[in-house]
Amino acid sequence: MALPNEVERICGEIFLDQDETLLCVAGKKQLDAFLNSGKAGKGFAVLSDRAIYCKGKYRVSRDRRHYHTESTNFRIDLEEFDAVKYLQQRNPVLIALSFFFLLLGPVLLLLDNLLDFGTSTVLNLTLDAVLCVLLAGVFFLLYLIHSRNLLEMIHTNGSMGLDRRGLPEKEERLLIRYLNAYLNNR
Repeated sequence: MALPNEVERICGEIFLDQDETLLCVAGKKQLDAFLNSGKAGKGFAVLSDRAIYCKGKYRVSRDRRHYHTESTNFRIDLEEFDAVKYLQQRNPVLIALSFFFLLLGPVLLLLDNLLDFGTSTVLNLTLDAVLCVLLAGVFFLLYLIHSRNLLEMIHTNGSMGLDRRGLPEKEERLLIRYLNAYLNNR
């Protein structure tokens, strides 16, 4: 937990009401950087007895389907809070490129066999087809490897996704425990 003078500083700079009580912070390192510089970089969450304060870079969505990254300074009242979940997002462009190259490879082979297009040009369509299939495999592996793991806080106006890479596991679990306890008591 934060030291008493740190708690006062957090209450003064983060909280809307001075009589709110600090429960936990998810992303203490990012919070310290914010308190020192005044600029929010990576996202962090501060939980009080009345609200969740989300500052920094978050994945934001109104409909929980289409997320976009934006720098936020958001307050979610606990009455508006609905759930907290883990969300894994992957880049759909990588899978689209994978399917494109996977289809392009056999099309090039068909062109070579049906039109005998490779004899009149410098291109070797068989080699190009093999390269397209290899590119499809590379893009598919990139799709599997590159994913974002988010801690999604669902509220009445949409959802906020906090990147889990910047959060220590202990702080993340404490935030989830407090939020689930609030939901169970509600």
